[in-house]
Amino acid sequence: MRISRNNNVAAIQNADIIVLGVDPSQVEATLKQDGIAASLKGKLLISIVAGWSRSALEALIGVDNQESKDRGNRTWVLRTLPNVAALVSQSPTAIEHHPSPDFPTHYSDLATAIFTRIGKPLPIPPSLMPATTAVSGSTPAFWAIIVDSLIDAAVAVGLPRKIAQEQIYQSMKGSAEMLQSGIQPGELRDMGTSPEGCTIAGVMVLEEGGVRGVVGRALRESVTVARAMGRVGEGEEVHVNDTRKI
Repeated sequence: MRISRNNNVAAIQNADIIVLGVDPSQVEATLKQDGIAASLKGKLLISIVAGWSRSALEALIGVDNQESKDRGNRTWVLRTLPNVAALVSQSPTAIEHHPSPDFPTHYSDLATAIFTRIGKPLPIPPSLMPATTAVSGSTPAFWAIIVDSLIDAAVAVGLPRKIAQEQIYQSMKGSAEMLQSGIQPGELRDMGTSPEGCTIAGVMVLEEGGVRGVVGRALRESVTVARAMGRVGEGEEVHVNDTRKI
């Protein structure tokens, strides 16, 4: 393994596959550094940056100006999006379908192999990448808020926090595995409810509180912002979290 610090050009020159993992606000400054575009020629650039489209990244490094007939000297850009669950090898990583019929098959295989190491790679059409940015990338934070509220409620009714955490984490994990086995969400809900039971009582409180609408609106808002982020790099100044009318 060779570690290179403060010299992106040298690092790229000594690599065949480059993963772009900077903050979205630093993409342009990073790729516009002297020597970066030239060093990327003939290599695969895998982006894990949210918001930046493949075409915007290609424009920054001048892919449009590279000789299309010389496949061996072209920079190939592949847009992907893992999430924080990569820390425990459970990331549902979106890998965008590359639109070019000339995109090397072995690059697709390499990307799939790389992201299999941190979870489950999911091939996604380009048109769905903004939605995937939110559905895959934002939902861990949503789950965290929901789980945190359940833990606090469990503590409020008498459970020690550690016991509450263990029970709720395991319940969430078990529920996820049941859903992944093919059980539908409605079926899972009905499995736990009985006439005049405690579960249906809690379910009714959730329904009365409009939890479906609130959670759904949170996800739709995240998708709206993800689509706005997609305009970054297209010459438009975008402030993605400006207040919108509800």
